[in-house]
Amino acid sequence: MGPVSWKNASTLIVLARNRLSQAVINNKNNDVQKLLPDYSCMLLKRSSQSKFFANAFVFPGGATEVADFSPSWLEHFDEHGFNREKLASQFVVSQQDKVPLYADIPNSDCIPEVGYRISAIRETFEETGVLFCKPAQIHGQSNSILKADDLIEWQKRIHHNPEEFLILCKKYFLLPDLWSLYEWSNWLTPTNMGPKRYDTMFYVCVIDNIPDVRIDGKEITQVLWTDPYNAILKHVQGHIWLAPPQLYELCRFAQIGTVEDLKIFCKSRQQKGIERWLPIRSQSEEGYTTILPGDSLYPVPKDTNTPNIEDRQLSTKHTEILKNRICFTSPNLFRIVCNVIDPHGHKQPRNLVDEMTENIHQSKM
Repeated sequence: MGPVSWKNASTLIVLARNRLSQAVINNKNNDVQKLLPDYSCMLLKRSSQSKFFANAFVFPGGATEVADFSPSWLEHFDEHGFNREKLASQFVVSQQDKVPLYADIPNSDCIPEVGYRISAIRETFEETGVLFCKPAQIHGQSNSILKADDLIEWQKRIHHNPEEFLILCKKYFLLPDLWSLYEWSNWLTPTNMGPKRYDTMFYVCVIDNIPDVRIDGKEITQVLWTDPYNAILKHVQGHIWLAPPQLYELCRFAQIGTVEDLKIFCKSRQQKGIERWLPIRSQSEEGYTTILPGDSLYPVPKDTNTPNIEDRQLSTKHTEILKNRICFTSPNLFRIVCNVIDPHGHKQPRNLVDEMTENIHQSKM
């Protein structure tokens, strides 16, 4: 069997202020409501016909395209006051632990940190109709207005031809809003997860209002806006299914309660760089466990070959000094165990499932 290859991808975690949720928090004092933040996350349900995570609820995103890294994008930004040096100074935010993904680009003239952001914005528009662009501030530009019907048409056009995204931006004097995207994480699909594998850059975008969403009903069949706590609750109850990266990231976000704190944290954290994570899946006595970097059972040196981790090592009875893992007893029931300090400034994920169990227990007392 030859070496495993991953297809490059880009994902956008969209977090929007939810004023209704904030009002509920202010008006009710029970323990569960206190856990709710003042923002919701956009989750999209993949089609049952999808070849990758069918029926799963995921963050918007998908495979990168050559068009996302076209030199014409740099020319477009340059025409509107952002030359290569200025973009590099703003988005090459860290020289620490540069992920291999940034070296794997189709055009050596592009800026990887720009190209992957463009990819995340384009994919999000294709899947949801939400366009994260801003007007270019240049005198004498056209007064053309992008109307709702136009957006629907461009959504279809870009879906069929990614090169149309640049055409859209040129026609309406728009710039992909790179500035609203923060580097967050980089996940590899585990080697034993099937033939389709992705090396995915995760970005975060924090906005003040929940936008209108237009899904195609084919690749994406449903949109769900929910806070991290309720997303995990729906997963545990079996109403939705979330893949391990979504579970882990939502439990990280659950540590941050407000939109203002989110913006501050994302901006400062990305200065510390990110690390590529290859989850290691292995059977255990209780089910299966996903081992993550920093865990004392994680293989060193890191490679793309699944190590032989014996069942007895993953037993909950076996005490480890460092743990960074997701323990599954069923597809929907899990526990995140993490006592590792992330070297790149991330929050430790909250073990929301145990908190939910405790809240239910207290409510019955």
